[in-house]
Amino acid sequence: MEMFVLVLSMWGKTAMGEWLYIGNQYAYNTPMPQVQCESLIAREAWSHNLTNEFYRIQLDCMPEGSEIKEK
Repeated sequence: MEMFVLVLSMWGKTAMGEWLYIGNQYAYNTPMPQVQCESLIAREAWSHNLTNEFYRIQLDCMPEGSEIKEK
């Protein structure tokens, strides 16, 4: 079974309105099944305080051992 880790990453909005990964991330280093990870990153599971339209924190489930890639 493929295992996943929860990753929180920082993104910045460019002058062209595109989101760019800015190089900072946290990974919860406890591998888990994909279903469990996806339940942890569900938007309704978190409270939000979004006060800066130019930065965001993105939550992803990444296969164990992978690196984040720009979307």
